[in-house]
Amino acid sequence: MSEKRAEEFERLVRTHQSALYRVAYRLTGNRDDAEDLLTEALTEAWSAFDRFQTEDGFVRWVATIMTHTFLDWKRKANRIDWVSLDNPTPEEDDEGEGGWDIADENADPEAVAMRRQFWRDAQKALDDLPPEFRAAVVLVDMEGLSYEEAAQVLGCPIGTVRSRLHRARAMLRERLKHWLQEP
Repeated sequence: MSEKRAEEFERLVRTHQSALYRVAYRLTGNRDDAEDLLTEALTEAWSAFDRFQTEDGFVRWVATIMTHTFLDWKRKANRIDWVSLDNPTPEEDDEGEGGWDIADENADPEAVAMRRQFWRDAQKALDDLPPEFRAAVVLVDMEGLSYEEAAQVLGCPIGTVRSRLHRARAMLRERLKHWLQEP
């Protein structure tokens, strides 16, 4: 690959690294796996970059690679829940893993604590979805892809994307219903 093309790839990665990491984090649910997923997807993207056409679609192109890689990981896993001794669970993590916290100088400490707990519960609910459902939610509801674009990324019909989203949203509503009820 030419030096110019290599510089272009590097520039695109630097420009879009936050969006790419956000997709990886939402898919995996933790920092270490997100970094591994992003690294693997970028390695694959680099090897296929000579076929990449337009700068506008870089995030979607890498997100497609990332989503397929993530689903492959899940298919290959033997349904074993691994616990990292190096990475704290979301309940123990005060760093706001994934950059969920937004500084709000007007918020009182209770509101900040409640918002932090909501996002932990939301990520846990997302993590508990079947991988195909989680991928659909991340792509459409969090990253703003259309149903058509998500269907292309996931390699399935639009109707399947709609069905997965409907079922995933119902599951999320059920898991987060305690946040939706009036006090």
